[in-house]
Amino acid sequence: MSNSLKNLADNPSGSIFIDMDAKRKRVDKLLSDKWKIERELEQIQANCKHENTVIKQVTDETSSLPRHVCESCGRPLGYLSPEQAKDFLEKS
Repeated sequence: MSNSLKNLADNPSGSIFIDMDAKRKRVDKLLSDKWKIERELEQIQANCKHENTVIKQVTDETSSLPRHVCESCGRPLGYLSPEQAKDFLEKS
């Protein structure tokens, strides 16, 4: 059976909008889940005491820089001094 005939058999109305509607619902669900996860992560990071820090590469929209990062929650906490950055890059 060809794909178009199979799709018609799976979708008796023959409407492509049903498939699009199902995809849109899935996208909406994923975006909602992403929003919830981001809020939970923000809450964990806000309540963290940031007792142990490490230096890691942190990527944002435009660049990737070594930063001080909380070892427990992963939150970037600050930028390195020029000397720290030089030492970090020499060790990498």
